[in-house]
Amino acid sequence: MSWWWPFRRRQQEQRAISFQDVWGAGGDAAALRGGTAESALRLAPVYAATRLLADSVASLPMKSYLAVGEERLPSPLPPLFRQPAAVGTRYDWLHRAMTSLTLRGNAYGLIVATGADGWPSQIEWLHPDDVTIADNLAPVPVWHYKGRRLDDGQMFHIPAYTLPGQTLGLSPIAYFASMTETGLLAQQFGRDWFANGSTPSAVLETDMEVTRDAADILKARFKDAAAGRDVVALGGGVKYRPISVPANESQFLETIKATANQVAAIYGVPPEKIGGETGGSLTYNTVEQDSIDFLTWTLRPWLVRLEMAFSMLRPPVEEARFNADAMIRTDLKTRYEAHGMSLDQGWRNRDEVRAIENEAPLPNGLGQTYLPLSSAMSVSLDPEQANARNIVEMVQKVGAGVNVMLSADEARAILNQAGAKLTGHYQAPAAPEDS
Repeated sequence: MSWWWPFRRRQQEQRAISFQDVWGAGGDAAALRGGTAESALRLAPVYAATRLLADSVASLPMKSYLAVGEERLPSPLPPLFRQPAAVGTRYDWLHRAMTSLTLRGNAYGLIVATGADGWPSQIEWLHPDDVTIADNLAPVPVWHYKGRRLDDGQMFHIPAYTLPGQTLGLSPIAYFASMTETGLLAQQFGRDWFANGSTPSAVLETDMEVTRDAADILKARFKDAAAGRDVVALGGGVKYRPISVPANESQFLETIKATANQVAAIYGVPPEKIGGETGGSLTYNTVEQDSIDFLTWTLRPWLVRLEMAFSMLRPPVEEARFNADAMIRTDLKTRYEAHGMSLDQGWRNRDEVRAIENEAPLPNGLGQTYLPLSSAMSVSLDPEQANARNIVEMVQKVGAGVNVMLSADEARAILNQAGAKLTGHYQAPAAPEDS
């Protein structure tokens, strides 16, 4: 699919479909109404897994970049990623897309508005039940929304898991319906168990022969007394024996855990996050690594899929990216040590570090230099003295075997000093006088 097709359309045509046409006038548009998906969401592991993925992706910040040769320069977010839908925030918009992807394997977006540049500025996610495709094997898909054929360029489709030659993604709920049904049955059985619907709660037994009428009277008297927390007088040699069957003997708890592990495997999420059991115990180190593993093996494929799809909604020189680093939170000491390393190695300046910590830039451009703080301060005070001090610091670091990023002027000055030392014409900077 070429980058320009099929989005460069006239703005009047894109606004022909209103918000009410997409969502209806008062229906529960944000919730999936499909019977299979709705039933699957009643299963706690499915709900937890899809919620975890949708919340994680929707909570990540988005950035836009301009590709200039091999470089990527940050650029302001286009309107599509600032206010992508008429109702709700970008978080809601991304959450709806991920909910549709994780439950149905497809996200269907209707382009309802375009900007002055001809590129989409608003997209409304459609309910999967309302979207059909004429031929899933056709090279150019023909889409229908509520029975009405859509024009070319009105549909924005993201598949989650596709087979070669097909357009639609596979629905995990549909393909694992038997597993979901087993989990729902086990969940219902557990409810019946604790509601005393599976086995009687107790037995009134006696060695004497009891007729049906006498048994009914005895049970009624016992229930009335027990309901009123009164003393029960049995008599006639009748004894009360409660039935206590361990819940795990019914296997429904094991079935629920097994279902959670299967759901975790389907969605690629850690089992312990959705009610399952992991294979080993977690230590402090593995817990710290857990967020990185979750980001690498679970979220990254989803993020890359969305980034590539969203970048097709913009000109070819623009790229949409998620800031995945925002998910990795470290302790204060570790974070500050990482900032110090980035400053010492010169690949970040102080204003960039302060921006990460939501702090304002330093005044007078002091935080724009890629130097340690002492050198940066001296540059603003006395340029000649600061230049000499910077060169001395660089020479000391190079002599100590520290990797230093040097500009051409700094490298030239160090070479000149080295040559002056060899010829005997080098004079060290004078030490400051004692006050």
